[in-house]
Amino acid sequence: MEKIEFKDLTIELTELKKNDKTIKYLKFSGKISNENGFELNKKFPEFFEDGNYNIILDLSDLSYINSTGIAIIFSMFFRCQDNNGKLIIGGIHDFIKKVLAIMTLPDGFKIYSNKEEALNNF
Repeated sequence: MEKIEFKDLTIELTELKKNDKTIKYLKFSGKISNENGFELNKKFPEFFEDGNYNIILDLSDLSYINSTGIAIIFSMFFRCQDNNGKLIIGGIHDFIKKVLAIMTLPDGFKIYSNKEEALNNF
């Protein structure tokens, strides 16, 4: 497991296997705010350096997200889609669920209640 740390935010990166696919599992803990959004935005292209565009984001321990954080998640989603991959949410904090509920989500943007459910739908 790799840990990436920012001010008020930790991302744990592990890999999961589903049939013949390797899926990156990114568990976000803390907050995405003005304090760390810029650094996260600079870092996120590194998640794709290995050419793997299959990702599950676990946002269940992410207690706050600002517009920059939403933009980063949507950018990651479109980057995966553009490279024949898939990004899905596998766990979501109630606050984040409420934020996303008031938005128009991109076609194909899927949210599941936990990692296992997300993995089963890959």
